[in-house]
Amino acid sequence: MSMDKENIPALILEILKARGFETEEEMRSFLFSGISSLSDPFTIPRLKEACETLLEAMSQEKKIFVYGDGDVDGICSAFLLLAFMNGQGMKTPFYLTHRLDENYEMETAFIDELKKNGYSILITVDCGISSLEAMRKAEESGIKCIILDHHIGDNRKNLPASHIYVNPYTDKWDANVSCLSGAGIAFKFVAGMEQLMPSCKGKKVSDLFEIPCLASLADFVPLKGENRIFVKEGIRRLPFTSIKGLQFIQDYYGLKPPLTTRDIIMKLNPKLNSPGRLGKPEVVLELFLENDSAVISKLIDEIDRMDKERYRAVSKIMKQIESTEDSSRGFILSGDNCKGLSGIIASRLSEKYNRPFMVCYEKNETVRGSIRTPDGYYLNNVKSEIEKYMDEMGGHRHAVGFKCSSVNVDKVREAWDSVEWKADEIMAYDCELDIDRLNPVIIGEMFRYLEPFGKGNPMPIFLCRDVFIKNIRNGSQKRFWVKKEASFFEAVMANGLDIPQGKEKTDVYYTPCLREAGGLYRIFLRISGVENQ
Repeated sequence: MSMDKENIPALILEILKARGFETEEEMRSFLFSGISSLSDPFTIPRLKEACETLLEAMSQEKKIFVYGDGDVDGICSAFLLLAFMNGQGMKTPFYLTHRLDENYEMETAFIDELKKNGYSILITVDCGISSLEAMRKAEESGIKCIILDHHIGDNRKNLPASHIYVNPYTDKWDANVSCLSGAGIAFKFVAGMEQLMPSCKGKKVSDLFEIPCLASLADFVPLKGENRIFVKEGIRRLPFTSIKGLQFIQDYYGLKPPLTTRDIIMKLNPKLNSPGRLGKPEVVLELFLENDSAVISKLIDEIDRMDKERYRAVSKIMKQIESTEDSSRGFILSGDNCKGLSGIIASRLSEKYNRPFMVCYEKNETVRGSIRTPDGYYLNNVKSEIEKYMDEMGGHRHAVGFKCSSVNVDKVREAWDSVEWKADEIMAYDCELDIDRLNPVIIGEMFRYLEPFGKGNPMPIFLCRDVFIKNIRNGSQKRFWVKKEASFFEAVMANGLDIPQGKEKTDVYYTPCLREAGGLYRIFLRISGVENQ
């Protein structure tokens, strides 16, 4: 019996119902959808028009330029387009934003350079929707722009009509594709090009599911709809990728199948992001495009060196920030030592203190930076207050980049400090599950059916009432034993929460996990919260 025809275990059904799935059809679609479930790329508004525009430009041998963001999502997006163009025998020039020296969006001076050099078509990936002045300049200069961007553009209602915008916020998209990463959109675009060119040269770029997989996990898009398919299929294919540089870097860092989302999020993507943080994102793009083993090895050595440099810089800045009072309010104004790193520092602080953070730096009378919020917090209640002081601002609900004049920084700080941050109500657990019901089979089913885990599809959290906690040991994590009647399991929990022990009963919120050694399985619990009675 194929997996999509079998009965769904009762616990999986209960979890999915708690997460808002109402019908068995919805549940089966979520659990079992694969490559065959991917939608026709031309169901995305304006994507066919964008593909036809590029196809016409290629047939007329017009000069084409690709412009992308310098993070993992932007690099993956640019790679997909360049790999497709290379396969058609077209060496297409590209540029990736440098976070150290530039804005997140395009400057009008860049458009002037394109016009000067005779370019007719500009394709932007993972950026462009907020580049209002550059778009206007391109229209005046006779340059046709194809904007493949998943970000929210504040001025999207005022964008020049002559360009093509493939963006889920400029048109209504189907729910299965409305939360794609930038590379997810680029993947659908390339799939559309291959559909229009059935006899196109080279291998199919739309078979490279590992690329939107990396981008989806790097940008923390919800793992629902087609994102879930990209990640499920991409994780399976990644160890066997045909991209030589991606093979080599996995070997370099000891990544072996079967891979998990955690392997990519914690071990691979940070390495791929580091060059962009330090102003050299093209190193990773070159790694993906290169086929010479000696060159690839040198590129990986350079990536590793920059990753270590990034790690040292972030650790030093974090220590400095946490020694100041600013960390209690969530507004950090630094010197230019955090340029290129403001996003990762804001994310670290937001995760550690479970509150929104604005981290920025000042240089040449201009302030640039990033805002990050944890799950349950949204920027809507502060964005309207601070965007009137901004020269540029764009991003997602949980992640925003910005630029403003130094003369406005005090007003921005006042607006930020005036906000009473309140988290939305978050479901604390999926369902009740006594620990005496746990066994390797039920835990294995949980992983087999629900993986991959990530934003939009977190690991399940269960509630078990009336347990006893014994033998607490402190370290990098709290370690202890959880007992209920005849069931007795080792447990770990992050430091910072007070927990009772001994004769006092408590309720615990937990995720069950398995450790395997020598063919034997051992159950342990990850405790996410306790509730004293």
